[in-house]
Amino acid sequence: MRMGAGYSPAPFFFLNTPQMNFTYAAQPTGTDLISLADMKEFLRVDHSDEDTTITAIIDAAAQSIQDYTGRHFKSTTFSFLLDSFHFIEFPYQVTTVTSVTYLDRAGAPATLATTKYFTDVSRQPGRINFKNTPDLVEDKFNRVTINGSVSNDINPPLTHAIKMLAAHYYENRRAVVVGTLSAIEIPLGVKAIINPYRIINTR
Repeated sequence: MRMGAGYSPAPFFFLNTPQMNFTYAAQPTGTDLISLADMKEFLRVDHSDEDTTITAIIDAAAQSIQDYTGRHFKSTTFSFLLDSFHFIEFPYQVTTVTSVTYLDRAGAPATLATTKYFTDVSRQPGRINFKNTPDLVEDKFNRVTINGSVSNDINPPLTHAIKMLAAHYYENRRAVVVGTLSAIEIPLGVKAIINPYRIINTR
C-alpha cells in the first residue's frame, strides 16, 4: 500500500490469529477503485500539492474497509494456513477452494484428495471441513494450506464508504498520526453503510 509522508493510519480493528494466516496474492490499491480526480472532487480540493497524501489516504481507506467487511476488492487467489485439519469458517470472502496441501509425517509437501474435505462457499462466511485425513508431521506449525480464489466484491455503497472514510482521514490527519480515538473508531456514517456487507465469522 502506498503511504504519504508522515501518514500512518491505524486499522479499524485488531486482526486475530485466523485472519493473520489468510494472505492474498494481490491487493487492490485505493486508486484501482476511486481515481485521484474523483477523490479530490469529493474533498473539494482544486490543487495538486497534496496528491501523494490523498492517494495514500484512498489506499488506507480502501484497505480498512476491505479488512473490516471481510470482502475483497480485487479478483485474486489466496492461501490460508492451519496447524491441523479441522472445521473452520473463513475470516474473509472466499469464492472457490482449489486445493488443500499439507506436510505429511515425513515433512514432505502433499496434496489432500478432494474426497477428504468438503466446502460450502455458497454462503458467507464460507466454510470447510475434513474427514479421514492423513497424519501430519509433528512439531511444526502451519502444516495445512488451503488454496483458493476470491472475486472482486466491490459495489457502489462500499465505494462511497471508501470516499467517506478517506475524507475522515483527510480531515483528521493529526489525530490519525498520533493514534487517538478517531484513528481506530469507524465514523457512524461509514459504519451504517458497510455493516450490512460485513462477513461475520461466528467461530
